[in-house]
Amino acid sequence: MKNSILKQWLLRGSKEDSMKIRILGILGGIALLMLPGLAKAGSSGRPLSSLAGTYSYTGHGNFGYCLESPSFTVEVSCTNPAAVAFPITEVDVGQGTRDKNGHACITWTTTDSDLTPGTSASNVGQGYDADTTTSYDPTTQSGDESYIFYSSSSGKCVGAKFVSSGTPVIVASGTYHFVVSANGTREDFMFTALTDPVGGLTDFAWSGTAFQQ
Repeated sequence: MKNSILKQWLLRGSKEDSMKIRILGILGGIALLMLPGLAKAGSSGRPLSSLAGTYSYTGHGNFGYCLESPSFTVEVSCTNPAAVAFPITEVDVGQGTRDKNGHACITWTTTDSDLTPGTSASNVGQGYDADTTTSYDPTTQSGDESYIFYSSSSGKCVGAKFVSSGTPVIVASGTYHFVVSANGTREDFMFTALTDPVGGLTDFAWSGTAFQQ
């Protein structure tokens, strides 16, 4: 009887040891897969240079577009007493490149429409963002960037640099705050400032996401 119990105990122990070895092997494999990302991040955080690469972007937001009353055909500064802000919504998709110094250029396709759907047609267009990182904290993997949005006829993106053709036309400019996650492959951002050369943009709320390709 004792020998039978001993054999069962040894057999069970052998199975448990085998299972433990398998689990350790799986955990070891996961750790190896994570090593490249951990090496990039390092003990002091993730450096700005590690974010270099190509990205896909999506964005969505609302803003007020100020027109002069009573004609409502001319954009004016929103501080103009005759200004009336019309609510606009915009959806964006883009592709761009960021370099090791935090400069980026993004080609956007945008759709603007009345926030309350009406009879006017949506405005579909294209443009280019030239972005510059103004601050970055590698420990929190977050920072701020300034941007200038140019019209489609102003030039094009060449890598992370915007190359103008003639006199570039600035459509909008501002700043945004971003946070990096997913082992450095995802960036979530939100606008912190938005204006245009006339000053006719106001009351904005805008956010988006970028994924490294």
